[in-house]
Amino acid sequence: MQRRDFLKNLGVAAGSVAVYQNSFSIPAYASGPAQKVRFGMISDLHHLQFGQEEVKRLGGFMDDVVKTHPNFIIQCGDFCRHTRSEGIMEQWNRYKGPKYHVLGNHDMDYCSKETIMQFWGMPKRYYSFDQNGFHFVAMDRNFLKEDDGRLTHYDTSNWGKLGSPKRSFTDQEQLDWLRDDLLKAHSPVIVFMHQPVFLSDFHDELGNADEILKIFDDVNFNAAQNKSPAKVAAVFMGHDHDDRYGQRNGVHYFIVNSATYVYTKGGAYYYKDPLYAFVTLETSGKLTIEGRSTIYSPAAPEAVASRFPTKIGDHDIKL
Repeated sequence: MQRRDFLKNLGVAAGSVAVYQNSFSIPAYASGPAQKVRFGMISDLHHLQFGQEEVKRLGGFMDDVVKTHPNFIIQCGDFCRHTRSEGIMEQWNRYKGPKYHVLGNHDMDYCSKETIMQFWGMPKRYYSFDQNGFHFVAMDRNFLKEDDGRLTHYDTSNWGKLGSPKRSFTDQEQLDWLRDDLLKAHSPVIVFMHQPVFLSDFHDELGNADEILKIFDDVNFNAAQNKSPAKVAAVFMGHDHDDRYGQRNGVHYFIVNSATYVYTKGGAYYYKDPLYAFVTLETSGKLTIEGRSTIYSPAAPEAVASRFPTKIGDHDIKL
């Protein structure tokens, strides 16, 4: 079953995000003085999807970013096209600090990965970086699995006509890099990706998520054996237009809601204001998410509104 067909049959789409504030426990990093990093995060903006302009919506996020000066900002995929998106990039570039991108499937609706990456100024499709006592990883899960087992890059909507079980794969080169990168890390790890590997209702569109989860498990077991803080602490995912949180083997997983809309059998129901979040990580072992909330505009049917509140959940987690 296709992902969108699933949503239609369900009657509502997965989607909501929260605005309060929660904290989560993550592995403490005792080396050196206490450090903190705060970043702004937005996902699934979908500029020009269904012909809808989203420059103003992104501007709401960027106004908050410019005002609060986080250490960096990141978008988790399905951001914009490579044409008619100059206004999006003008907004995005208002922030003069570090800016990071994650590739989403719809970013390749009308072009190749290379084209959209060049438009964004994204040097690599997957990468990692360190900041203020944490190791960050961004992944690319946009591969198709051909009938002969070969993996093919998403390119100009070539993924759209294939069944869900053939989507959302990660290439072996990247998996090898991921394992090596994580084993070399010296601090707690935060991972960003577009398509979920956990928590999603779309069980037939997980690709080779099991291979990624095994790498996380192996790395965390190795870190525990060596009494190292370099465990995968949290994973942020988009794609599902939902707001979900769960734990698996000590790792915190978050599906980050769309900035823009939820999709149901009645079509897209848009949020009045942009949904996004600011995340604060502390080397003392704490993760705090401050989400944003809004309302549907125009109003959504009660069946949609009651099941999917228009917010990104706040969390306060001990790592």
